[in-house]
Amino acid sequence: MLRTEYQNNGMSLIELMITLMIAAILTSLALPGFRNFLDNVKVTTAASQFRSAISLARAEAMRRGVRVDLIPSKGRDWSQGWMVVLDTNNNQQADTGEVILYYGGKMPDQLFIIAGLRDAKPYLSFDPSGRPRSIASSAVPQIGSFLFSVGSMKRKIIIGFLGRVRSCDPDKDQATC
Repeated sequence: MLRTEYQNNGMSLIELMITLMIAAILTSLALPGFRNFLDNVKVTTAASQFRSAISLARAEAMRRGVRVDLIPSKGRDWSQGWMVVLDTNNNQQADTGEVILYYGGKMPDQLFIIAGLRDAKPYLSFDPSGRPRSIASSAVPQIGSFLFSVGSMKRKIIIGFLGRVRSCDPDKDQATC
């Protein structure tokens, strides 16, 4: 028996072009939302890692009975990473022979961290009671906040007088952040 039907096993060029145009339009519509999602993940992850480092510094100060510092790993720029260190000579940097308890690596290039601390130097110190302190005196607390931002996404970490840490979204929690 002869087969006379025409079998179409593929798509025509016009059908393929229409399909690609629809896919391109849908992708362009989804990209801004996806970018915001990725920015939110970056800022939330960085703030969470930083908050963990603060908690580690505070816990180690109480456990060891000595002052423990959280400092930027390079200069004054927190976005280059941070370290929890036993800063025996009180110079807010990790010197030879000083114990580094934790090293948080470099953050994504688009991430900015702005410190708003009482003391202008970039550090957090915790005394054996777990309270934040300035480098000059254990009676003067080093309190303030850190603002993490990527694009339009923001997270803020606030360090209180007793060393307790909380985080908030400055855009959503304007009154309490």
